[in-house]
Amino acid sequence: MESRISAIMIEAEQFAAKHLGALLDETCQVEVVGTATHGETGMRLCRELRPEAVFLDINLPGKDGVSLANQLRMLPQPPRLVFTTSDRNRAVDAFRLAAIDYLLKPLDPIHVLEAVNRLTAVLRPFKTETLGVPPSSKTRSSPNGKPRPGATPAELLPVKAADSDKIRLLSRREIVAVLRKGRHTWIHTVRDEFSTRYPLTLLAQWLGGRPFIQIGRQAIVNEQAVELITHHGDRLYRVQLRDRIGTVITASRKGAARLTALIKSGRLTHAILVY
Repeated sequence: MESRISAIMIEAEQFAAKHLGALLDETCQVEVVGTATHGETGMRLCRELRPEAVFLDINLPGKDGVSLANQLRMLPQPPRLVFTTSDRNRAVDAFRLAAIDYLLKPLDPIHVLEAVNRLTAVLRPFKTETLGVPPSSKTRSSPNGKPRPGATPAELLPVKAADSDKIRLLSRREIVAVLRKGRHTWIHTVRDEFSTRYPLTLLAQWLGGRPFIQIGRQAIVNEQAVELITHHGDRLYRVQLRDRIGTVITASRKGAARLTALIKSGRLTHAILVY
């Protein structure tokens, strides 16, 4: 895999910096090589480390982000800029400085991923794939909709192994289920489970429909990985998957209706049905 984009975060808010750092790490495309909370420190780091990109808070104490951006543009190798701010009225300032993107706080994981996608397109133009950024809703459908014409999805999704810093690239056919639990989204394969910060809605767009079906607000399953369906109460089902831990999910009423339609259509003949 090609090297990650080196970046510095210059962010006044500690929580926002921690959140952004985690989201950037999740993309597996950006390496944060330095952080600063003030413009002066950030400028010194940029001179020393020469990052390819800077994630820059507009509302810095002392020297604000716009003034700092003007200085960064004068460097021999000026970094690409992505602004962060809670003030949407500063967008004009950001784009006058040819910023790659402008992220509003509280940071939306989808928007952060899209900003990284734009950075990658500029700084890694010969990459054959855009890793870590499932396509936006403009190019893909949900698992319950029809694919839109002209969709060109990334074929591999990078995730971190739970027991190491190694990156694993997953294809759609490896995925058994995607489950939202608390703040994290878990991706299940036959042998492993991966905790990620990708939003469930974004992964739904990336998966793009059949054989994936959403059976609950927090659950998408691969119909080919369904091993056992148990009737559970009034029009409800429990679904057991063919993975390492035999994951069991209770379908919502809408999910149960979708499963019923699949059963009637003959698409789940490989699964055992228990009434």
